[in-house]
Amino acid sequence: VNINKMPPYGEPDWSTPGAAATTAPPPVMDAPNVNVNTGVGNAAPKKDRSNLWQNLISIVLIGLCASMICLGVFTLLANLGGTKDFAEYFIACYLLLFSTLLVLYELMWWCSIPSMNRTIRKNFGFIYKIWGKALYMIFVACLCLGIDKNLLGRLEWLKWFTGIGWAGMGLLLIVMKFTAPTVFEGYQPPTSGLSAPAPMNPNDMTV
Repeated sequence: VNINKMPPYGEPDWSTPGAAATTAPPPVMDAPNVNVNTGVGNAAPKKDRSNLWQNLISIVLIGLCASMICLGVFTLLANLGGTKDFAEYFIACYLLLFSTLLVLYELMWWCSIPSMNRTIRKNFGFIYKIWGKALYMIFVACLCLGIDKNLLGRLEWLKWFTGIGWAGMGLLLIVMKFTAPTVFEGYQPPTSGLSAPAPMNPNDMTV
């Protein structure tokens, strides 16, 4: 007789001590999104004041040039009515020349003069750089010391004011170049008239 045996059933987990039930792992909770203020974005953007400083320096230089021109004129007039020393004529003429050169350069910051820019750039290109301008001012300031102290009379103060002003401004430019280079980061010499093509002669044109 064939007796169909039922398949054996396993014992339940609760009846077996120490049996570990298979359970799903607990879900992982995401960390709460907390906005932390580090203070990095709170700082106000720093304004670029380089153009403001350069404009201010240019105005001061124009004023110093005006005082140098006055000093040269007064030296010429005092020498004509006094000792008529050739050395004084020489110094006065150089003061007028150097101060006029610098004031023309500074004026090109405010208005475009292409022909003048080409001429000055070709013959006096050293003043187109901060170092050249600073050393140029210190050199010209030394010429003021060559004026006779008895020539100007009551205008003796003008000699010292102009000489100290030019030398001090030249030294200030050097110091600022070392300590505050950002002031001159956007420094661009006048370029008016340098990139324009030269006019073509009609006789050279070909058809």
